[in-house]
Amino acid sequence: MKNYRDEFNRESRDFRWTAWKVFGIALGIIVVLSVTSYIFGWFGEAGKVAQDEFGPKAALAKYEWFINQANHIKKARTDIEVFEKRVQAVDVQYKSYGEDHSKWPPHIQVQYNTAKQTARDDLTAIMSNHNRLVKEYNAESEKFNWAPFNTYKDRPAERIDEYRIPDL
Repeated sequence: MKNYRDEFNRESRDFRWTAWKVFGIALGIIVVLSVTSYIFGWFGEAGKVAQDEFGPKAALAKYEWFINQANHIKKARTDIEVFEKRVQAVDVQYKSYGEDHSKWPPHIQVQYNTAKQTARDDLTAIMSNHNRLVKEYNAESEKFNWAPFNTYKDRPAERIDEYRIPDL
């Protein structure tokens, strides 16, 4: 006589075993695909970074940055010359009052000191701007992925000597 209970248990056990096998295979496929996707993601990200840093668009942007920065540095140097002449022009403007500043009328002394200090402050600001531009230029030219776009054969000096006006 057939024992339906044993046969049902065997079929149930076979079904559960098959279900676990299918589940294990599906889980294995998911794990393999996840790991593969993760690994290819690294390669994809590395490719994206390489394109962002070394691609034609990046190369053009870096080249343009160096050209613009070099032009800003040249302009700052021209401005420094103009403002140095402005500081000297203050002395020429007040030369008619004589060499001895202590003999000048007080209101003229105040005007002279104000004009001279304003000219010095403006010159200092321009020099500070120049030094900042040069520092940025030199910092970028040290980076290995920016060095080929450096337009100055000799890197500009970090600082222009500070302008010192003799004591009056």
